[in-house]
This record gives sequence, structure tokens and C-alpha cells, in this order.
Amino acid sequence: MSVTAAEPKASARVRILRAMMALDDHRSVQEHTVEEIARLAGVAKGSVYYHFSSKESLVREILVHGAAEMKELMDGLQGEGPTPEDAREAFRTQVAAAFRFLEDHSSFTGLVAFALAQREGDESHQLRAEKEAIVSLLADRIEHLERSRAAGESLTPRHTLEIAATALLSAAVTLSIERMTVHPDWSAEACVDALLRIATSGP
Repeated sequence: MSVTAAEPKASARVRILRAMMALDDHRSVQEHTVEEIARLAGVAKGSVYYHFSSKESLVREILVHGAAEMKELMDGLQGEGPTPEDAREAFRTQVAAAFRFLEDHSSFTGLVAFALAQREGDESHQLRAEKEAIVSLLADRIEHLERSRAAGESLTPRHTLEIAATALLSAAVTLSIERMTVHPDWSAEACVDALLRIATSGP
């Protein structure tokens, strides 16, 4: 795969990150040579060395960039409405968009799955930090939905919202991988419906 014609003006750094986020050949970023990375991104080999000091740096930046793009995507679909039903529909739209983002960026999704499995104190603590940023983003969205139902007040402690957000992220990543590898018969809509049940069922 290579960068699409729709992205000719993106910087070399962004083109590299987008190309690596969307890898779907089941190899990790570390398994790709610098020559392959440059070819996939449509940039000069020197650009890879210039923008990323190491493959470990590239891995972290993939998570940083992917999380930022997902946030921008969800922010753009935030929407406001006068009723809880409007808020729920807006939340569903955001979850559906985030799920499509995970499916379109296989390598990024695999890195999120890897980050979810890391323990405190592991050398890959930076991956955990970026994963926690995504969890915080989802917790904010769940809290926003709850406030719309409770006259502007959140009734759930922040740490509980973050647990729910972690469950939502883990489920979204798992469903995305399952659809790609084992269950292509599962529709994206059915997966989004399942994710909404996780996020909104409540105690």
C-alpha cells in the first residue's frame, strides 16, 4: 500500500506516519526496513532518518499521531442537541467513526492492542502513556453523554469513567481485529451497537 493521491500536500513526516498506521501485512513496524517505510510513504529514505531517530521513536509517534487524528475526528462529530437522544446519536456517530478509523489503520490498532497489554514499569511506558490519552478521550465522551442525561451533572467518578473507557477501547480494538482476521461476516454496524451497549448500559 502507499499514500493515496488525496494526500499529496501532507508533510513527509505525516505521510510516513499515515502509511505506517495503515499497514495491513501483519508485520510490526520494527520488521519493516527503512527502505520499505520510505517506499510505502512515497518519500526519500533520508526523510525517515530525518524525522525519526529510531524505529522505537516511530512506533511512539504512530500512537501519538493516531490518537490526535482520532480526537480530531471525534471532535468534528461532537454535535449538540436539546435532548439526551440527540446526545446518544452524536455519541453513536463518534463511536462508529472511531471504529472505522481503527479498521482503516490496522497497524495503529495493533499498537493500541500492544499498549493495552503493557504493565507499569515496562520499557514501553511511553506506549502506555499514549494509550491512556486515548482512554481519557473516550472517558470525556462518555461523561459528556452522561451529563446530557443528568441536567449537566456527571454522576460517575472519573476513575469509573476511565474504567468504562478502557473497556470500550479494548472491545473496539478486539472487534476490529476479529473482523479483519476471523469474523468478516460481522457487520461494522453490529459491532458499533455492541460497543454502545458497553459504554452506555450503566450499573
